[in-house]
This record gives sequence, C-alpha cells and structure tokens, in this order.
Amino acid sequence: MADGLFGSLLDKYRNAVDMRKRTYGESLVKSFTNQTNVPISNSNFTENELQALDKLIKSNYEEKTAYFSRPKKELLQDASILEKNAQDDYNFIKTFDPKKFGNVGPDFLTKIEDRAKLNLTKAQQLKEAAQGKIPNDFTFAYTGYGDRTGENKFTNDPMGWAQTLGRFRYKINPTTGEYQVYDTYDFNNDVHRYAAENFASMSPVERMGNALKDTLVNNNQYALGEAYLSGKNAIPVNITRNLQLQQSPKMLENPAYKDPFADTTR
Repeated sequence: MADGLFGSLLDKYRNAVDMRKRTYGESLVKSFTNQTNVPISNSNFTENELQALDKLIKSNYEEKTAYFSRPKKELLQDASILEKNAQDDYNFIKTFDPKKFGNVGPDFLTKIEDRAKLNLTKAQQLKEAAQGKIPNDFTFAYTGYGDRTGENKFTNDPMGWAQTLGRFRYKINPTTGEYQVYDTYDFNNDVHRYAAENFASMSPVERMGNALKDTLVNNNQYALGEAYLSGKNAIPVNITRNLQLQQSPKMLENPAYKDPFADTTR
C-alpha cells in the first residue's frame, strides 16, 4: 500500500514538474546531502521522456553511421583536411604574437590547441572508418535536437532534453543494440565556468549567501548550480536503454577503438 501510494505521488510529481526543473532540484539535493555519487538514471524520468530520448539517439546514431560509412576516398579526403587544419592551428600557436592581437582571453591559445586535438581525433576516426573500424562511442551535440525555435527550444525535442542534459556522451553495444548515456550533470562548461570557479573560492557561508542573493535578488536561475553542481560536485549520468541498434553489416566492430572526443560538429 505504501509503495503504491508513494509510486502514485511520484508519478504525479513527475507529470506536474518538467524534467529540467526536476533534474536541477534533485541534483542540488544530492549535492547538499553529499550524495553526488548517486547517478541520474532511468528511474528519474517517465517512460514518455525516455522514449523521446530513444528517438533522439536513434536518429543521431543513424546519422553517425551514415557519416562513417561513406566511400573510402571521401573519408580519407576529409581526414586530410582535418589534419591540415590541426597543423595550421599548431603553427599559429607557435608563431602567436600577442602584440598583433591586442587583448585576448586567458584561455585563447588553449581553445585553439583543443580544437587542433579534436580535429586530429576526428581525422583518426575517419581513417579508422576507411578501414572498416567504426567507433561506437559518440557525442550528442546540440545539432541533434534539431533547429532552434526559441530559447532552449528545438524542433526535435518536445520533452526538453536539450535543457536537461544538453550535450552528452553515449555509446552503443553493437552486439545487443543497447545504448548507454554516460556523462555528468554539472555547470563546468564555458558559459558557467568562471562563475563556478568564483563560488569555489568562497567559504561555505559566503558561497551560500551569494548563491541565494544571485538567485532571489539578481534572478540568476543558474546560481545554485554554479555554486553547488560544479567541479567535484558534478552528478554522474547513467541512462541505459535497449533499442536494438545494430551496426550496418559492412561495418566491422572494433571494441578496442574508442573515440575520446567524438564528432561534435554533426
């Protein structure tokens, strides 16, 4: 009886509160109660929400496999272009003269180096794919949600996964067709990074006071997340579903090949 009543109340809560707000609030509770090791999982979402995620990942995976199963010549040509772009970035870093550029951010060169590393990784993916070795570990970028129709609204995302998980990693088990979303729920990205670092430098009392002030007075809806869901307080995400996603017969599975960055541009 208790389980039935609790389950009914839980269903009403999930149907009444959208998952972006639920995930944010529940993650803050984990941070406040030192339970940041408890992952966000299937049980935190309704079946309708999970089915919407299924649809997003299925479409994204089909796009990825089509991209990597193009003719060998195309794959190698694209890999060569990416390698050249990476080399151009490294050459720029070596010859960078700050006097010619004026004021730049402290991480200006770091971002260029990261772009070069990503291009080299993507080039390696393409060369592997040209040999039939297709990665099964991908990044789901914002482009996967469709066209933007408003603030945090996308054509292919009626449930609001873009506002909940944003950009995330997922991998496919080519034998079972199961997918696993694995990532962290945090405020460590470029948008919130500096505010999060500022909060991290404060004492516990100062951090709480400033976070509440920013939330209640300055109407910053992300302040508590920046203060309590960044750095070591990131919440792991582990959502597993079986869609029976299979690689094309022409694709050879290579379990040893893992893409550390993935293709974030598609």
